[in-house]
Amino acid sequence: MFSGKYPLVRILFLNALSAGLLILAFPQTDIWPLAWIGLVPLLRGLDGQTPARAFARAYLCGILFFAGTLYWLIHVTLPGMVLLAAYLAVYFGLFGAGYNFLAGSKTAWKPFGIAGLWTLLEFTRAHFLTGFGWASLGYSQYKNLLFIQIADLTGVYGVSFLVVLINCFLKEILELVLAQKRFGKSVLVLSLRVPVIVLVLVSGYGISRLTQLRQTTATPGVAVVPQASIAVIQANIPQSMKWYEPAWPDIMARYKILTGAAAKEKPDLIIWPETSYPGILWEDKKLFDELRGFVARLGVPLLVGSIVRENGHYYNTAILLSKDGEILQQYKKIHLVPFGEYIPLRPLFPFLEHIVPIADFTAGGEYTVFDFPQKEGAKAKGGGRSFSVLICFEDTLAGLTRQFVRQGAGLLVNMTNDAWFKDTKEPFMHAQASVFRSVENRRSLVRAANTGVSCSIDASGRVVQAVADERGKKTYVAGYAIMKVRFDRQKTFYTRYGDVFIMGCCACLLWAAVRRRRIFKR
Repeated sequence: MFSGKYPLVRILFLNALSAGLLILAFPQTDIWPLAWIGLVPLLRGLDGQTPARAFARAYLCGILFFAGTLYWLIHVTLPGMVLLAAYLAVYFGLFGAGYNFLAGSKTAWKPFGIAGLWTLLEFTRAHFLTGFGWASLGYSQYKNLLFIQIADLTGVYGVSFLVVLINCFLKEILELVLAQKRFGKSVLVLSLRVPVIVLVLVSGYGISRLTQLRQTTATPGVAVVPQASIAVIQANIPQSMKWYEPAWPDIMARYKILTGAAAKEKPDLIIWPETSYPGILWEDKKLFDELRGFVARLGVPLLVGSIVRENGHYYNTAILLSKDGEILQQYKKIHLVPFGEYIPLRPLFPFLEHIVPIADFTAGGEYTVFDFPQKEGAKAKGGGRSFSVLICFEDTLAGLTRQFVRQGAGLLVNMTNDAWFKDTKEPFMHAQASVFRSVENRRSLVRAANTGVSCSIDASGRVVQAVADERGKKTYVAGYAIMKVRFDRQKTFYTRYGDVFIMGCCACLLWAAVRRRRIFKR
């Protein structure tokens, strides 16, 4: 199609087709099966190109893909969104150049090497320059519970590897068909054998883990697992109101109404979102005393997000108040967001203060594990009745999350405020990350978000319950939900050893590259 006579049209068509299929695989469309074929048009367009042209074509596809998945950043900064998309597309370009080298290989390891290359590039962009792991292909499968269970071994990157691997095999099978070569059933069976074996193994593991998790949840006496009832509050406060001081009494009133309604159902803990407390904690003693008195009257512990100023430093914190309104513990956010919570290299770029008028926050240095507040006279059943908080985008960081679990967290809580990005796909893409943090560590995870998505996720990655209105809308609605959660104790392979799967990707890539060079020399 479009070959020869209209090469530019063909290039644009294949790139747009790949980008479009991949975009549709992500929220809010969530047509996740499209990710399994989304790279095929791009790979077809890369065949027979020079390394430079392969880079350029893949780069163009990356531009289209990231523009379609990260467009919501324009609500914060249009130039920043353009620059970020241009930067992230470089990883697509590098993949295109690497694919150009590997494509000439006839070894059966070629698809594994290509998948390893893609996965290594995803891993790199998730860590380089503080990292940006959003829109990794594995995240598109967050509703595909069967296949994402391997994340407790490989992390999200194992799912990305699997998706790219199947794309490569499907592309090769498509080439056989389009070339109209005469081949018997044996050739077709041989082409399908490896991907079928891989999918059967992954499916078998998924069935095994889902069955095991279902049994431990449903069968009495299998294990003594502590549980709790938690209420999450979604007040839907517009971003324009959060730092407008005259609006603070109204903000507190909204939270109190929802919290009071939730408290009637007698939860063990109530959670407000990130920076839900208006202003700076303790700077307005009257406002803070009012909150403490409110909590004491309800008699239910409260976990609240607030900005705290200590010794001239600002911290983004989560503070746990007892049922009597006393401060029990606090966590200071460890991983800060560049240009959202601090300006990198501020002394070198003073003009940025006028573009991003914020005072730098200070990063915390402790992986805090909260002791879950007990009701009077209640006894915890079993160990691990503890939790840790991931503030804002910290739930997108797999390494940070596993450190909290390694420190003893039996439950994970994400407190966030996504109101910056309006009613777009961003809150749902953010929630994707939480699903994988649950599966990777086999921990229940509770999300309390200002504008959504506020939900609970079980250890299999299933979204159990969410705050929603009568039409089922989860974002930009106010409400609360009472969620039953478990405190788990086991540590998965991923929790213990992290991203060792990346070493396997390196091995696949190196072996495919070595085989490619040997064949080339012949």
